[in-house]
Amino acid sequence: MMGILFPEYLLSKQGILKVAQLVILLVAFACVRSTWYTSVYSYGYFEGVTLGYSITVAVFLFLNAFGVPKRASFVNWTIAEFVLDTLGFIFISTGSIVAAVKSYDTPILVAASVCGLLASYLSVVSVILSFVAARRSQPEGPPI
Repeated sequence: MMGILFPEYLLSKQGILKVAQLVILLVAFACVRSTWYTSVYSYGYFEGVTLGYSITVAVFLFLNAFGVPKRASFVNWTIAEFVLDTLGFIFISTGSIVAAVKSYDTPILVAASVCGLLASYLSVVSVILSFVAARRSQPEGPPI
């Protein structure tokens, strides 16, 4: 069974951040989905972004859990994670800010926007860790 599953990524800092992002995004999606909101466009965007990014994070976790990055070495997975988190930060923070402005003191919608902002914060932390990992993987010295 250990030949199929590779839990090293899930136990690393990046993996723990991805699992936390996935849980928080699903909570934010459930909060918005369980209420009757008045502004269809802003919360519809927030629903779409949280669900889309959570699916993307789940696929990324699934690929890493089954060791695809070790088998497909032609893809720079550190840069792929960097791009995923950067785009996730942009979309989630935009949706969370709009949702926070439009919440009209509805507690569950405020909770959804706070969860979105927390997920965008975790994306920034993951971007920083991906950047540090990418910098460490570059060779030292002058180019030849």
